[in-house]
Amino acid sequence: MLRRKFDYSLLSSSAIGSNISLYSLDTFRRKLEKEYFAEVNIGVFDSDEKRSNLVVEFQSNFSLAEFLYEIQRRNVAQVNQNDHEDFKDLAFSKALKHLRGDNIPSIGLEELHFSLRDCEITIKMIYPNSIEDQLGNIYKMLERHYLHFTHGNTKLPSEIFIPVFEENLDKDLRERISAKDNLSNKKDYFNFWGIYFSHNDDAVIYDLKKRSNISGDLRILSE
Repeated sequence: MLRRKFDYSLLSSSAIGSNISLYSLDTFRRKLEKEYFAEVNIGVFDSDEKRSNLVVEFQSNFSLAEFLYEIQRRNVAQVNQNDHEDFKDLAFSKALKHLRGDNIPSIGLEELHFSLRDCEITIKMIYPNSIEDQLGNIYKMLERHYLHFTHGNTKLPSEIFIPVFEENLDKDLRERISAKDNLSNKKDYFNFWGIYFSHNDDAVIYDLKKRSNISGDLRILSE
């Protein structure tokens, strides 16, 4: 069964500064709240003297459809990449760049969680800097596949996990993914997603290439 690796109930904006020793974190949070029209909570997934991996949660009153429309209208731009599309969330990237510039430890994003009015979305890191690298493309694919995974807007997911992997993949997948392999592994976000519908306790696997649900035992990337 798919499950989150982080307890979001532990996050609160009042905890910022008391459990995270990073400069300009509150500025980072306020910038995200302004751009996303959401309350933003931040926690540390793991940390050492060289790197801190953050978990960021957005709590928004937007529906999934409203969120996808607004975020792409305001924040997402297409970047020219030879012969293929590449979309970036420029506002998020800019805010994160400023946060990194004010801190000596390297800052990574372990997980983003969007708690919307009618749906929750969890996006996991699959290689270094993968979330900020692919966030705009993930929004675009959510939009393009919306009518398919909602069955023509008749079944709205309660939760979406991005991505999920086949169960027989090596458990040390992340360790085998290095920076030089980024180009080939960007597509891992766009193979399979895990979806829960409110009427069904079991996760459904959505195959983006087939634009349909499939059967199979898949898992979220483990730590």
